[in-house]
Amino acid sequence: MESGQRRGCLEMWSEENRILVEQLKNISVHAVNRREIVRQSYVSFSKLLEKIQGLPPTIPSIPLELTILYNTIVLSLSLSDVNQNVNSLLYEGLVRGLEAYDAHFDRLDITKLWAMIFQSIHDPNFIQAVDQLIYLQCILWLVCNQLEKIDTVLHLLRDRGSSGSGLNTHSGDLWQCVKSGDLLKDRNGSDLTLVLSLTSLGELIYTCAMFIRGFRKMEEGNYLEAVDILEQAAEGLCSKRILAEIYTLIGHCSAQMHRPQTALQYFRWALQADIQCLSALYHAAMVYRRLEMVDAELEALNHLSVALESWDQYKVGNDVDSQVLIRPEQLVQIPATCHLLTSVNWVHVKHSLAGRFLQMGRVEAAAEHYLDLLASFLEESQQEIFVVADHTIPRIPEIYLEAAVALLHCQRFNDVITVSEELASKMTCLISEKLTFEITVNEWLSSDCSKSTEAPEINTSHQTCHLNSFSESQILWAKKKETLNYILWAATAFLYQGQAFALLKNNKESITNFTRCVNLLLKVQVVCPPDLGVPDDQIETLKKNMIEVKILQKLKSLAFVGRGIQLAERGQNLEALQNFQLSLQAYHDSFEAVYHLVEILWKLERKQEAVAFWLKQAEAEKRHKANASEEFPIFLISCLKEISTSEEEAVSKMMEGYRSSFAKRT
Repeated sequence: MESGQRRGCLEMWSEENRILVEQLKNISVHAVNRREIVRQSYVSFSKLLEKIQGLPPTIPSIPLELTILYNTIVLSLSLSDVNQNVNSLLYEGLVRGLEAYDAHFDRLDITKLWAMIFQSIHDPNFIQAVDQLIYLQCILWLVCNQLEKIDTVLHLLRDRGSSGSGLNTHSGDLWQCVKSGDLLKDRNGSDLTLVLSLTSLGELIYTCAMFIRGFRKMEEGNYLEAVDILEQAAEGLCSKRILAEIYTLIGHCSAQMHRPQTALQYFRWALQADIQCLSALYHAAMVYRRLEMVDAELEALNHLSVALESWDQYKVGNDVDSQVLIRPEQLVQIPATCHLLTSVNWVHVKHSLAGRFLQMGRVEAAAEHYLDLLASFLEESQQEIFVVADHTIPRIPEIYLEAAVALLHCQRFNDVITVSEELASKMTCLISEKLTFEITVNEWLSSDCSKSTEAPEINTSHQTCHLNSFSESQILWAKKKETLNYILWAATAFLYQGQAFALLKNNKESITNFTRCVNLLLKVQVVCPPDLGVPDDQIETLKKNMIEVKILQKLKSLAFVGRGIQLAERGQNLEALQNFQLSLQAYHDSFEAVYHLVEILWKLERKQEAVAFWLKQAEAEKRHKANASEEFPIFLISCLKEISTSEEEAVSKMMEGYRSSFAKRT
């Protein structure tokens, strides 16, 4: 194409770019069809870019080409998340710029390509055009959390110090210069050629970079530094959603620094910024829980529950009053493992309410919430939250068991039987005939080190050999542990059925279900490999520190006690005595077993034996109280029936009276 024709095309394309920018900026930000208009503008800019890139790059054409490329990428980011196509567009645009100046280069990675551009080309027209793309490059790195690369290219930009680039080479803090627009200024007339000013883009990058830096510091546990950085982010160009998330993170950091009132204030600000930031309301409820402000906690959880139940109507569109085409929430990628800012799930909130009511003894309210939960599990919409493990929500079988406990306390015994049977029938078909569960040193450490302040010191040659093979057996270990969970859940369901039938005065069915519970638990044999080289006392320590083993032992104890009580009611006192003894063998700190054992010995006229055994109960009671805070699941804690003080005192008085009279006779 002749130079005159090329100049004519450039003038025509430049005017077309200006018209497209003007049309887009004249559209009201409140226009209902704004997104469709942006999409149409993107299509127009893409076609314009194709036209100019259809010709070889030249020094006169490359500034306009890079300007059109800038507008195309901005609108692409406005319509969707960053994708490989955007990265390719930017890279190819820079390559064409180097080709226009006959720069020699191999295919470099993007960071080295930027360094080469800064070093090799000093034409002010090219520099002004390519500077427009620097912030877009920063945005692409922001999405990947690559702040280090952003720092590198911004330092290169500042150090270049070209008078034609609009740079301030006397800047202090680099990021403050980005925020203020001193690092990269809008050139004269850029508002007519660019769909988004460099100043606005710089503010956006600043906000998102500070957000990510603050989030990283928070994850590292540097809460004070995180708060300082996040407060800087809040001063930047924020959408309502991002501002609310920043306040939520600051609130969390404040709570971790034991500043609950400050945390609550930031959670309030988060909700004022964005009423849809329900995670702030949830975390506020958790702070109220730690402060034991029960009414405030329950009010917050109830608000959450109501909001989530009507979420489709409650939810509104995006923050349309923002004039920034690229939204900060598009650029901030929070890890999926972080639950601080993830959307609060209705099941999570409902379970928090139900569990709290259960712990408080408000069992009627707890039961209703649990029944709502069980009904929701039948709906497909609630299934997906259990596909990925979420430590904040118990697994479905555990929620069934908690529901059974609540119903049991409400004396809705037939409902207990129904719920428990539904769970037991699903679990038993997954259970093998027998489960040998091996505890190894490395497995115990990996599963329980967070609960134990000091792991046993074990250092043997056998251990090294075993640790090397652990990775190969990891899948088998996980499968066995899951089978153990099936057994524990099913056994607990049988236990609650036994208790429900007992309270319905159905002695036969009660004994049957307690027996089913015991038989199921006896399928499990917990062992340590004989060649591990670990002393027996340390093996016992390993067993005692595994929560699954504790639950197994406690369930056995409760089942034997329950069956013993039912046998005693039928007059089968010797069989009842045997069950109480087995209960104590299964769980030595079971004061309930001690109490019932003494009672049955007394009935059998073995009064001296009963007195002698009761005298030992003081030590058992000490252990019982010391272990009262053991971390059993809520579905097990809530069903443990403690012997009342009056019952204990009555037995003590009877024992002491017999002991005194016996001493007088002798």
